Amino acid sequence: MELSITQVPIWLSAVFICCFLTFPILLINRSVKLAYFDGNISKSSNITKKIAVFYLCYFLLTGLISLSGFFMKNVLPPRIILFTTIPLFLFYILYVQRTQWFQIVFQHIKIEHLVSIHLFRFVGIFFFLTYDYDAIPKTFAYIGGTGDILTAVLAIPLIIALKKKIKSANILTWIWNIIGLVDIFSVLTCAIVITRMSIENNTNGVQQFGTFPFSWIPAFAPATIIFVHILIFKKLKEYNQK
Repeated sequence: MELSITQVPIWLSAVFICCFLTFPILLINRSVKLAYFDGNISKSSNITKKIAVFYLCYFLLTGLISLSGFFMKNVLPPRIILFTTIPLFLFYILYVQRTQWFQIVFQHIKIEHLVSIHLFRFVGIFFFLTYDYDAIPKTFAYIGGTGDILTAVLAIPLIIALKKKIKSANILTWIWNIIGLVDIFSVLTCAIVITRMSIENNTNGVQQFGTFPFSWIPAFAPATIIFVHILIFKKLKEYNQK
């Protein structure tokens, strides 16, 4: 039986594309620039240009594969996780971390600038917007959307506390970082559980997030979020050792 995918309005896809092609990349590049600035190091523009080109190419490739329908098939593990999420995370861990420019950035970057990258998680609103058109299950929408938006909202006062060097800022960062990490693993677990149930019942699961452009969420967000959370833990450990 061929499962049908709910068509979301063109305006919603267009807004999503605009947000996802700008917001995350700008936040990452801003943090990189600030790290170079704080370290009194010039020539950050070349790095930020390469970062932007990498993500744009990555989104383009993911989008083309999505349009082919490759990610829409209900299988375990979900193809979108197997062929995008995991490879991107391994790319961060095995390659990016070892580059000279990254080591420079990590040495000088302030923890509040790492936290600020998570502001892109306000795109969690699209979980609710796609659910509003019955494109994804309610449980998945509420777990994914609520967790991401809550993490992004809590990041704002945390960034202020870190900038003002409030005594409890580090403890609050530990708590916030754990909450954010639990959230993303909850979303991934929920996606896998729903996919398994949809296979058994021959129903639509989270397939909408295997279609263009919404496939960008699982292709980019989980790997990037987990990686940045790990970096924050490392920074917190450094601060505790000082």
